[in-house]
Parts: sequence; C-alpha cells; structure tokens
Amino acid sequence: MQKYLTLYLSIVLVLIDVSIQDLGKPALLSGLGDLDFSFLRAPTSPAGSGGDRNLCNCHGAPVQDVLTVSYHGSISHSVVLCMCNNAVTGASVMIDTMGRVPAPIRLYNKAMVSSPAGVCGGAGSSGDVSYYCSSNMHVSVFIHESAHSMDRGKSASSEWRDAVARDTCVPDAYANSNFADNFAQVVVLWVHLVGTGRHLDFGGSKFACMRNQLHQISRYLPATSLHT
Repeated sequence: MQKYLTLYLSIVLVLIDVSIQDLGKPALLSGLGDLDFSFLRAPTSPAGSGGDRNLCNCHGAPVQDVLTVSYHGSISHSVVLCMCNNAVTGASVMIDTMGRVPAPIRLYNKAMVSSPAGVCGGAGSSGDVSYYCSSNMHVSVFIHESAHSMDRGKSASSEWRDAVARDTCVPDAYANSNFADNFAQVVVLWVHLVGTGRHLDFGGSKFACMRNQLHQISRYLPATSLHT
C-alpha cells in the first residue's frame, strides 16, 4: 500500500510541477507557423489496412478506420493512423504531413489520430500517440507533437533547464507554458533554421537571446541527422 501511495504522490507532484510552470521569458516571435518549412518533403509512405486499435484514442468518438503507414527513407519505420468517426483531417493529408516531419523526430511516434473537431483543443500527445482535432494543421504542429515523444525526459533534465535559465527569451508565448512545450517549440525552430541553412550560427543575432537552448537542441538533433 505504501508503495502505491508513494507512486501516486510522485505522479501528482509531477503534474503539479508541470501545471504551475511559467518560464516567464520574453517571447521572440508571435508564433512559429509562419516560418518557412517548404523544404520538408514526405518520403514514400504506403499504407495498409489494420493496426493496433488500442492506440486509437478518439476522445469518445468511434474509431472508423485503422491503417499502418510505413515510411521509407533514411530511417524506415511504421506509424498507426487512427481515423475517428467525423475525423477533421483526411488520411492522405495526415500521412503526408506526418511524413514531412524529419525522421529522427518522427520515429518516436507509435500512432497519430485524426479526431473529431474540437475535442482536444487543437492538438496534443500522450504516450507517443499524437492527436489532431483541427482541420489540416500546419506541419509545425506535427513537429511539435512528435518532439514531445522525442523528448524522453530531456526537457526535465538539469542541462535543459540550465540552458533556458541562461537565455533571455523563448521562441514564442506557447514556449513559455512549461519546459516540455518550450523544448518542443525549440525543436520546431531548430528544424526551420537547419532547413533554411541558418543553423551554423544558431540563427545569428536575431536568435542570440535563446542560443543556449538552440545549442542544446543541436546536441540532441545534430543538423546532419536532419539532412538525411
């Protein structure tokens, strides 16, 4: 009993820690959706019927269809696609947009869910499953949600929090929410900088206020890995 009580209290404390986080940093940009991601290309991605339905959280709606998408490229892996009843985004758009997420970030996804409109506040992720509740969401959102799966505790590490503490800004207002969302937004920004050839000096003077965060992300996601 004591073991389970300790585990329960640990979970509660983690949830409280995340909920009260406010990094309190100035936001450099108004958002990341307007950045250039036109360089991203989806690999070959045949989809077959079937997959693990247990991964399909449709937020109360019935599961209409389950597919397994196999992405082939520098890193080959499969992702379950869950199509909920009244899904806001079609299967082909889901497959293509997730395919544009760089493979070293995408490969941690177990499943992606096209949900009914408005049931999850836009998008979210849990347990390496990302879900999308607004139509035809921008690739930056898919990168962000995939980055949560790639995180694997990095955003909770002392090295990440120290990097944030040493900087004087974060990418945008959403990155101020907590360390996990901050980490995911910096991943999104790093993909943009690498893809547009601005990564060698970490985006130059414009992004100097978050250089420590960008430098830390470059250790987790070397530019060379994003070019493959």
